[in-house]
Amino acid sequence: MTRVQTRTASTSVSPPEPVSRLLLDLVSRFQNRLEDGDRPGHKLISAGLAPLEHERAALEERRQHLLGSLSPPASDEARAKMAKIVASLLGAFPTYGADREDARITVGLIVRALDDVPVWTVQRAAGLFLKNMQKTRWNPERAPTAPQIRAEAKLVMLDVEVELHRLDQVLSAEIVDSATTEDERKAAVAHWNQIKSQMGRSNVIAERTAEEIDRERQEMRRANDLVEQRDAWERERAGLPPARSPFEPRSSPIV
Repeated sequence: MTRVQTRTASTSVSPPEPVSRLLLDLVSRFQNRLEDGDRPGHKLISAGLAPLEHERAALEERRQHLLGSLSPPASDEARAKMAKIVASLLGAFPTYGADREDARITVGLIVRALDDVPVWTVQRAAGLFLKNMQKTRWNPERAPTAPQIRAEAKLVMLDVEVELHRLDQVLSAEIVDSATTEDERKAAVAHWNQIKSQMGRSNVIAERTAEEIDRERQEMRRANDLVEQRDAWERERAGLPPARSPFEPRSSPIV
């Protein structure tokens, strides 16, 4: 396998291409091989289970593709497209009602507030607002504000960020040599045999003595007496007759 997925360059304007099933399975396979290191976020992977050169290249290519799609608008063309999206979104609400100059200023301010999110996420967020399918809290009777548009665009980015996190875990994992030498194997076997011999010479399950059993029974009787005394005291306070003992014979047979 020389190539896992072929893709075009990604920019702030265009969303990333969907991940292929082959690449998705590849990432999952290596994620399942990761082990926790000695600090939060530190991952280890055995040298024999680490990605091969062509697999690592495919994962890195996908990673760069996703990073490119999350880049903010850097060109005048990208910012102009974002301004057009924002203007169309605001114009869809009758309550917006601004004249041409005010609208230009408002759109410009919103675009500046969205300078850290990709254009394609703003476009998707606008579509969600128009369909009232957004996750951000919002009054549909009014045009969405810059913070609301930005919050929804950030939510749109989540799936890409999750995929990036998984790729980063695999690509940044520390490769360790976990091969066991013959001497290490013999030492481990000898240590286990020593443990087994020590277990055989000791009584793992010790029988209780008659004194221990008698002491346990006395403690149980003492606990039962305390419960009965407390119950009798509570019934007396409540004006109830003493409770019948379960061992007391009944005065009449049960019908």
